[in-house]
Amino acid sequence: MPKLSIVIPDGESPFASHVITCLLQAKKLSVHLVSRTPAPLARFSRKVKSFHFLRDGQSLADAVMEVCSKQKIDLCMPVDMDAIYYFAQRRKQVEAIVPFLLMDSAQNLRTFWDKGLLAAFLAENRLPAPVTIRSYEQFNGRDRGLIFPVLVKPRLSGGGVGIVRFEDRIALSREIEEKPDFFDNYIVQNFLEGEDIDCSVLCKNGEILAHTIQKGIKGSEVREGFQSPDAIEFVHDPDVLQAVTKLVSTFKWTGVAHIDLRKRASDGRVVIIEVNPRFWGSLEGSFRAGVNFPHLAVKASLGETFPKAEYHDVRYASAISVVRNKLAGRSTVNLFSETNLWLYIQNPLMALARMAGYK
Repeated sequence: MPKLSIVIPDGESPFASHVITCLLQAKKLSVHLVSRTPAPLARFSRKVKSFHFLRDGQSLADAVMEVCSKQKIDLCMPVDMDAIYYFAQRRKQVEAIVPFLLMDSAQNLRTFWDKGLLAAFLAENRLPAPVTIRSYEQFNGRDRGLIFPVLVKPRLSGGGVGIVRFEDRIALSREIEEKPDFFDNYIVQNFLEGEDIDCSVLCKNGEILAHTIQKGIKGSEVREGFQSPDAIEFVHDPDVLQAVTKLVSTFKWTGVAHIDLRKRASDGRVVIIEVNPRFWGSLEGSFRAGVNFPHLAVKASLGETFPKAEYHDVRYASAISVVRNKLAGRSTVNLFSETNLWLYIQNPLMALARMAGYK
């Protein structure tokens, strides 16, 4: 098999380094990196064959076409939401030069990405979701089932960023009144008591080609606010898989996605919370469990078929977070058998850059 060359156009994304670390496991593959910043973490990977800093006034599309004019590129692989959406809007312009990562249309990406549009889709298709208020009319219509506490969420953010909890209607009404364009940028959603559980997928036309399911390990250190826990475990959960299968098949989804769900404490029902139609930060965890999503995405994007990957129930945390927790006296997973330590050893310069604070 000839060596494949991939260009990642958003090398400044924090997910780029995770994608490259997983691609590193594919021996006949090299990466060319385009970045808006001069020294992103991903640049330090030994897998990066060439680096291209986006010039002032240069578009991403022009940068990719410039790389393709100098290198033999087999696939353009944006990894984060902004770049995936950008290229979905310009598919015809660039696809004449180089094939793209498997991705859905710009309109469908926006529906999954925007929490307000997603909530409307879930309601229309009677898929399990929290009560979500998306407009002033809904909010003023006696809340339409809103039960406090509630969460205010930015419509276009991910990873728990910007979420604020409100305990009563008075405080929430004040927040809404102070922002005339509130519902252009935010949704209001019932807070559900229960357990967070996530599902990562690679899909084509609504069919799941690969998936893993993960949840936080009880007692593991949780990051600030509503962000992800430091340590996770991969599990098999038929109720989660059933909910996700119905979601992606109803939507006929194509591409990668990381889907946040919650198991309600009251009845154990699985509820869809949000969808991030991009790569994610625990890719090395999925790899350790047995699924190399970036490599499978490359194969699917180039028209290759493969058997559905099986994964194992394993625990995982990044080696750096484990060391930090141990130094702070907190219990965590095993550094040598349940982390990405050996992946860091394979790519030591990028590991050192990560420890030095590069993102």
